[in-house]
Amino acid sequence: MERGLSLPAGEEGLQGGVFPPSSASITMHARTSAQLPNWGIAGHEWAVQHLQASLSHGRGRHAYLFAGPAGIGKTTLARAFAARLLCEAPVEADRPCGRCRACQKAAAASHPDITQIEAEEVGGVLKIEQVRDLIHTVALRPYEGRYRVGILRRFHEARPQAADALLKTLEEPPPYVVLLLTTENVNRLPRTILSRCQTLTLRPIPGARISAALVERWGADKEQAALLARLSGGRMGWAVRALTDPETLTFRDLVLDDLARLLGEGRVGRFQRAETMAAPSRKDDLRETLILWQSFWRDAVLILTSSPVAPVNADRRSLLTQLTREITLEQAQAALLATRRAIQDLRENVNMRLALEVMFLDYPGLSG
Repeated sequence: MERGLSLPAGEEGLQGGVFPPSSASITMHARTSAQLPNWGIAGHEWAVQHLQASLSHGRGRHAYLFAGPAGIGKTTLARAFAARLLCEAPVEADRPCGRCRACQKAAAASHPDITQIEAEEVGGVLKIEQVRDLIHTVALRPYEGRYRVGILRRFHEARPQAADALLKTLEEPPPYVVLLLTTENVNRLPRTILSRCQTLTLRPIPGARISAALVERWGADKEQAALLARLSGGRMGWAVRALTDPETLTFRDLVLDDLARLLGEGRVGRFQRAETMAAPSRKDDLRETLILWQSFWRDAVLILTSSPVAPVNADRRSLLTQLTREITLEQAQAALLATRRAIQDLRENVNMRLALEVMFLDYPGLSG
């Protein structure tokens, strides 16, 4: 049996025991949103409720894995959970309070009992030295709080040796240690890691929820919030980034314009484009590009099937209308499926130049 956390008197304990996310989701329906703790997070109420309930009932774990696509809120949830564990509020139901010194330090990423590591860049490598340094740090007694919390972002980017180095701590953690891993691809993690973590897969947030949060918490106007909510694909992190960083939407415009140009190119031009896009230094851009193209092809399918569902890229309606006059439904569906395959190939870390070449062959308009 997995050991539980040994805590000061009066503090709820953490021990083994797995609650499937669905059970927390069912519990959530019995309560109003006003009653649910949200830890300052917009969306993912079921995950927050699940974690809160597990702590309150002494069924917390030493290691959690938060999974889901980029920008969906995995790291935000991990940091909020760390704040929940370290909050100094005397009443358990008030944690995290967001007001105490521990919560403020956690929000400012300056709490000495929270250590976060990640690869130097998206698509890079999480090195064994980074993992060993984290293991050494969390093994020390907590400096201020009740726990030492280690956050390991994008753990699918860890080298096999780095993952192996974490195993001993996962198997025999000090009683005050909680490890929070995040990943975009559970399939790229060793089973030895997965078996020692409780996995929570974050789901896309409804557009109406994202839109409301952008208006209420970030001061967006309603029209702008509605557009960003549609474009986000259920990813709150992307929506907030698009609202606060103009370059995000500039990048989107360039990517969609680039797709329009690509459809007029022949085989040679498309293959040259595949070589450029597959460069390792552009992996993060490639991921966002494919997600945007996927949404565009989905819109084309919706229009060609006369669906009552509104297109995501409503501001590109003229381009979509022109394209759907020139291609068939079968061609749009083939392009959509090809893009989805390429996104999966990127997650699986396959040869992306080859994957993009295959995808481009399935795109309409190929002139030779």
